[in-house]
Amino acid sequence: MPAHRPAGYEQSSTFHPTFLYESLWLIGVALVLVWADRRFRMGHGRVFALYVLLYCAGRLWVELLRVDTANTIFGVRVNVWTAGLVGIGALVYLVISARKRPGREEVLTRETPVDEVPEGQEEPAVG
Repeated sequence: MPAHRPAGYEQSSTFHPTFLYESLWLIGVALVLVWADRRFRMGHGRVFALYVLLYCAGRLWVELLRVDTANTIFGVRVNVWTAGLVGIGALVYLVISARKRPGREEVLTRETPVDEVPEGQEEPAVG
């Protein structure tokens, strides 16, 4: 019904199915995360940072398709600003983390001998 359409779009009868786009994007993101972790053996929170980066990229794209009313800053939707800034933060973390701590964390087990415990870490609890 034209009465329920956003202002300025009363004559438009179709709109982008942004919920569908976002759902398909997130399925792709999940596949990329599994692939990237297996391929690059990510650690130190980098899989989560990659998720945040990819989610923000998709969110930015979907928000730019939307025609409903929203708060804006300098004519750009607040959600676009948020996705962009958080995505940049995730990218910065990915780059810095990969340079400072490459590879995965070392996992200590009960079977790890005391002399092999990395310096600065406590001996694994027994019990």
